[in-house]
Amino acid sequence: MTSPDGSTARSAGAPPREFRPGRHAEPEWTELLECLWKDRDQLVKDFLERFSAISYGEALVPKEDIYQTAADTMDMFLFQMAGLELPPDLRALPREVAARRARQGVPLDAFLEAIRNDFRVLWKGLERVARDKGIGVLVANMDRVLDAVEGYVSSIQQAYAEEEARLARNKQLYRQRLLSRLFNAELGAPGDVQDLAAALGVQAAGTFEVLAVTSEAVAQAQRQVESDHRTYAYENAGVLYLFREQRKGRTWSQEGPPFAAGYVPGVEGLAAVPAAAASALVLAQHKRRGAGLATMEDTWMGIAGGLLEQKFPDFSAPLRQALDKCTPLERQRLLQVARSYGRTGSIKETSEELFCHRNTVVNRLHSLHEVIGLDLTVPAEAARALVALSNYRDPDD
Repeated sequence: MTSPDGSTARSAGAPPREFRPGRHAEPEWTELLECLWKDRDQLVKDFLERFSAISYGEALVPKEDIYQTAADTMDMFLFQMAGLELPPDLRALPREVAARRARQGVPLDAFLEAIRNDFRVLWKGLERVARDKGIGVLVANMDRVLDAVEGYVSSIQQAYAEEEARLARNKQLYRQRLLSRLFNAELGAPGDVQDLAAALGVQAAGTFEVLAVTSEAVAQAQRQVESDHRTYAYENAGVLYLFREQRKGRTWSQEGPPFAAGYVPGVEGLAAVPAAAASALVLAQHKRRGAGLATMEDTWMGIAGGLLEQKFPDFSAPLRQALDKCTPLERQRLLQVARSYGRTGSIKETSEELFCHRNTVVNRLHSLHEVIGLDLTVPAEAARALVALSNYRDPDD
């Protein structure tokens, strides 16, 4: 058989396929298949005419590939319908074709539509060689034609799905290797960052936002972003780092992901992402209980308090011991006024936030001063008090 452009249908040097069905069982059916074997150039032509109406989208499949596949497939069907053992080069045909089309990016629906045209082509070919005298034989063997085509469809679907999964694993593996290089290698030359950004599909000089997710929130975060191709995920030592190019009006801070994480926005350049991820981890480790994002603005005092405790082990002890002596209700009111006033710096706003009279706020601030020995209306004393109280845990909680 020759292709439309004059090239041979099979690779050079390949031995011709021999079609020799036995005649002892069903001579009339065998005769139809032998006639169709001699006419299989027309089968391929009929298939290609029908194929011209099918779109493979943006997938680029060479014409020679389409022709060769059609020729091999028609031969395979004829062997199967005759009950013959397939030649060695046709035994792996469904898997090879499915894998090739998956790699070429052919949509599965369009691929299967093309394959199901095989039944129409085969049936038309059998009618052509059968003419009037063989129609009864043809109808009696319709199931054989259907079984051959549907068996091919099933094999194609399974092999295509396996190849897609393999390609996805390879793509993910390649992506993880790139991310490992970003987080663990020294990106010295500007060209290193440019090359890595190009491979990841991001702008090297872009603005990024970064999350660090720890403990039980990791699995939830992975499920949340697994289908988001804009988000890059890198896991190391039980911590999941997520980053993406930051978009105006669509930041993680605005979207509010349903898992707890440390959050660093406005990271300038891909090369700065690893350092931002390390900062996000610190924020995540100092986050208070519950979901939501921990930012530097609401976490820095706790971090500062922890660092001061390392250098000065008794830094917060006097305040903690003084508060522990208060009744639970008194302690609750003093902590509320301390945190609200420390955040707002305003008697008026604190009274509105705590739903009490401004004089009540003044009185509670005075009581707090008496208990801990620090006056929150004096900036220097307020800074020390708020940092010391940032990690305070109520003994009754």
